[in-house]
Amino acid sequence: MKTTKKRTNIKNKSKINKKVDKNESLLISGLIILFASVFLLIFANSDATGVFGRWIKSGLVYLFSLGYNIFLFYLLAIALVLLIPKSRPFAKKLIISLSIIFLSLLIIFDSSTSLMSSFSAHVSQATESAGELASGGLIGGVFGFLFYRLFGGVGTVIILVIINIINIYTLTSIKRADIIQKTDDTMNKIQDGIENSVEKIKIKRQEIRNKKILSSDDIFNDEDDIKTINSESSRNTVTNTNDINLEGFDDDFIDIKINDSSNTKNTEAVDKIEDDLKAKENPKTDKKPKTIKKEIEKTQKTEETEDNNEEIDIEKEIHKEDIVHYEFPSLDLLKEVEVTNTNSKGKEIKDNIKIIQDTLNNFGVDAKVIGVNSGPTITSYEISLAAGVKVSKILSLSDNLALALATTDIRILAPIPGKSAVGIEVPNKNKDTLLLKEILDSDEFRNLKSKLPLALGKDVTGNTIISSIANMPHLLIAGATGSGKSVCINTIIMSILYKARPDEVKLIMIDPKVVELNVYNNIPHLLIPVVTNAKKAQFSLNWAVQEMEKRYQLFAKNNVKDMQSYNELDTITEKMPQIVIIIDELADLMMVAATEVEDAICRLAQMARAAGMHLIVATQRPSVDVITGTIKANIPSRISFQVSSQIDSRTILDMSGAEKLLGKGDMLYYPSNLSKPIRVQGAFVSDKEVKRVCDFIRNQGEANYNQDAVESISTNNTSQTMQDDKDNLYDEAVKLVVADGQASISYLQRKLKIGYSRAARIVDQMEEMGVVSGYDGSKPRKVLIEEEDLENLYGESGEGLE
Repeated sequence: MKTTKKRTNIKNKSKINKKVDKNESLLISGLIILFASVFLLIFANSDATGVFGRWIKSGLVYLFSLGYNIFLFYLLAIALVLLIPKSRPFAKKLIISLSIIFLSLLIIFDSSTSLMSSFSAHVSQATESAGELASGGLIGGVFGFLFYRLFGGVGTVIILVIINIINIYTLTSIKRADIIQKTDDTMNKIQDGIENSVEKIKIKRQEIRNKKILSSDDIFNDEDDIKTINSESSRNTVTNTNDINLEGFDDDFIDIKINDSSNTKNTEAVDKIEDDLKAKENPKTDKKPKTIKKEIEKTQKTEETEDNNEEIDIEKEIHKEDIVHYEFPSLDLLKEVEVTNTNSKGKEIKDNIKIIQDTLNNFGVDAKVIGVNSGPTITSYEISLAAGVKVSKILSLSDNLALALATTDIRILAPIPGKSAVGIEVPNKNKDTLLLKEILDSDEFRNLKSKLPLALGKDVTGNTIISSIANMPHLLIAGATGSGKSVCINTIIMSILYKARPDEVKLIMIDPKVVELNVYNNIPHLLIPVVTNAKKAQFSLNWAVQEMEKRYQLFAKNNVKDMQSYNELDTITEKMPQIVIIIDELADLMMVAATEVEDAICRLAQMARAAGMHLIVATQRPSVDVITGTIKANIPSRISFQVSSQIDSRTILDMSGAEKLLGKGDMLYYPSNLSKPIRVQGAFVSDKEVKRVCDFIRNQGEANYNQDAVESISTNNTSQTMQDDKDNLYDEAVKLVVADGQASISYLQRKLKIGYSRAARIVDQMEEMGVVSGYDGSKPRKVLIEEEDLENLYGESGEGLE
């Protein structure tokens, strides 16, 4: 062990010594070139340096003619590059760039020399003209002849301009990317600061206006106030802006925001509400004040009820205005993108290329790496096989390649779709964390027109993967516990929240695990509260089926085929929102009510697309009893995270491969329009980021749930619970009680031959269902229904009792 440590220390010391020696050599070279350039500059431009000085000047003029002084400054620039520590790592690049510029000048200077037919004649003429400072000297003549002979005068100038543009571009690109990134970040922060400040002003103005509206109870106390309500409300609307602290803003900017057309719409909506209140209290404006007083006195008993209804109407109207002015969350609520180290990754790629080629050659496979695509966690190496080499041979070497690369799992894609090459996907040793902010801040997301974005992550080539749920049109997600399935659902929901307003997209979330989607409760995008009860989940899906059927009936009445065409009609009063149904764990639902859930999912998957309704179904158990053949057939787009076996991979994707994924967001994305799945690294969003975004959205207004849906689900759940608790002999007992017109525990014991406890339970159930009256001491219970009433309870002619 000691010997090994000594060797390691010796190697580290030798590396450090090499770096020190290299820096010292560059420093010494820089000093030598600096002294030489200063020496030559003085001797070539001074008459007091004697014969030696004249020789130096003659030699420089012979070589460079017009460019002899430029050559001296060129040497001085090289010396500074070598002497300045920060420029030493780029010394080679800088010296080459300076040399190209200097040589280009010499070639241009040589344009004054007549182009001769032979090389020697042209160079001889250039050197003869050098003494008169009328050419580019010997160097300019040599390169000038080549360029002017090949491209001519105009062509040479164009070629030199292009070369130097490229040269300057590469010369200045050392830190340009960092400067651009910092400038963009600074401008984004300034813009977000201005937008947040303006939003605070708008919110404060809206609060003041709402207070003025809700304090209008005094309107009903005096008829003189009724006459002047519009003028007072308009004055209040104008003066509200004076209460806001506008320090630190430009006056013109404030004027623009205050006079915004959206605020004018708010004022008009407020005036309309107040006019409605006035119309309700004073339906005929031509009546005298005494008549108005009498009518108010007559309705004094019902005034409180009417005021409550009017306040509810006001709140609904204000809520609608809040939705109109929905503010999308800022990207600043998400975690910043971390800068990665590309130097170590470049070395890792070079080493892997050598290992792959050597391993394949050792096993007699003639192959060569022709391309590399590096992603956040996976790097794909494109392999070109020689003629006569079977693709199956490289597939059989997957374990040997994994051993040589010192990694656990590699995936071989043979062949790569659209290319005459085999892909070997190798996990990176240093994996980069892909954050959601990087995906949402991309041009692909900003330019997407769909209100249902599917922001997933990046593929192995580094391209951002963003699609539309409307094009899926339904999505099936599967993966083992901890593979990234729940994070993927969060990224999809967050991408919708960053793209769609509450009146454009509504969400139904079903979370049998209770804790995964609970953070989204009370956001205005929700159609109903997050469903955590498996029974209620079944009724939520049933309600969705009914809603789909209602929408199709509306389409038929208006002669349109889909939701988009319906929303474009001029005759409709309210546009339909798109609905996304998200099920986080299908396996739990299938255990409770497999048949009902499967039927509802299949009906929605078959018909809901045109109605603007889409399904996202996720499960951590992709077995055939959960993802049945009927569900798979109707949900064509799938995402698979890491699974435990090849069988599970075939269940979700109809092919193997998912069992070799790495977990932590590594997925195979298989949309319906692709022939093979693509590997994607999913974006990560933390629970804290999700909470910050949801809190921001909730601050603009809480959820306005669909009460019809909530009541329908609750009612179905109650009746289903009673049906589940009903005794097996209950129906027969009801038939006996109604036929004989008497109901008692002892009567049921004799007729049904059951014990006391069971008979008592059946009587209690009859009481709950309203079949018999309640307990009244020693008096017998009354039978409250007749035989003809059984039709309403059990169907026609009481067939449910048989």
